[in-house]
Amino acid sequence: MPVSGRRHQKLQADFHQLLKDNAQLLAELREVVAERDAARDVVRGLSDRNRALIARPLNQGEAVLARMLRESETARALLAEQIDLLQTANEGAAREAYDLAKAARPVSA
Repeated sequence: MPVSGRRHQKLQADFHQLLKDNAQLLAELREVVAERDAARDVVRGLSDRNRALIARPLNQGEAVLARMLRESETARALLAEQIDLLQTANEGAAREAYDLAKAARPVSA
């Protein structure tokens, strides 16, 4: 399909701009992929380090600390349950007080 000279120049300019934009996007993609790979390497290194720490036997001091940590987690869970129970009781008491005050209004009026 024949095109005029101006239209041909416009199409060529658009084509060259698209090539330039494509090259820029490819450079950005390479940069982002490099950042992703670096982050993956860091995560892999941390994971390997943690796996090595977990797999090795604990020395006497670490065993004591691990037991204390388990005990503190158990205590924390028990405290959280107690707080939930107290919160529920507090909500129930507040609801009862509100209902009693609501019922007492017509009587006192």
